Amino acid sequence: MMNRFSIIIPIFNETESIFKLIDEIFHEFKKITPEIVIVDDGSTDNFQKNFKKKKLKKIKVFKHKYNLGKCKAMSTGVQKASNNLVCIIDGDGQNPPYEIKNLVDKWKKIPENKKHFAIVCGNRRNRVDTLIKKISSKVANKIRKFILNDDCNDTACALKVFRKTDYLKIRYFKNMHRFLPALFKMNGGEIFNIQVNDRRRFGGESKFNFNNRFWVGIIDLIKVWILIKKRSNK
Repeated sequence: MMNRFSIIIPIFNETESIFKLIDEIFHEFKKITPEIVIVDDGSTDNFQKNFKKKKLKKIKVFKHKYNLGKCKAMSTGVQKASNNLVCIIDGDGQNPPYEIKNLVDKWKKIPENKKHFAIVCGNRRNRVDTLIKKISSKVANKIRKFILNDDCNDTACALKVFRKTDYLKIRYFKNMHRFLPALFKMNGGEIFNIQVNDRRRFGGESKFNFNNRFWVGIIDLIKVWILIKKRSNK
């Protein structure tokens, strides 16, 4: 059934955006509201206080005492989800919630014999971002795809649908969320790409930092490459 999935939203200081996003999700899923799991990754912008004021129902909120990073917040959300099928979406509003239906529909059409470690990945068309982010992301995607052969054109797009049980079989490591297609493929899964729309964030500031992400990304890329090589040599 369409409602038997969970929407995971990791956030860090996204109070200006998250409530607008929630309203849009409720609007898109008027008849069948999926489970919504928000993981507050140590926000300092009074999100918890504002959430209590709004008295929103049908939403689970989990809080990290400290900022542990998007990857850990996403992992917490997946672990706390009640349903096996999960959809990841950013809390800044750049991912339109109507795209969730398209990704879930894509998942439903995957033959049962191909659902083992299958992952549906959103690929942004007409990306709305700063020039430096567009260029760095394009270069990073080409390098990553060439080295890892992960069959995904846009791993930085947060929109993804996969099974909780498959995800939890992968040993957690920091920043693994940037390499999910490669990790799922390493475990025998198939990557399914779908074009999605992009838009400007609702508010707040982007957490993007070119210098930190570039060098950390290179190190993580090497680690994942070694991991895949070890697995293929077994």
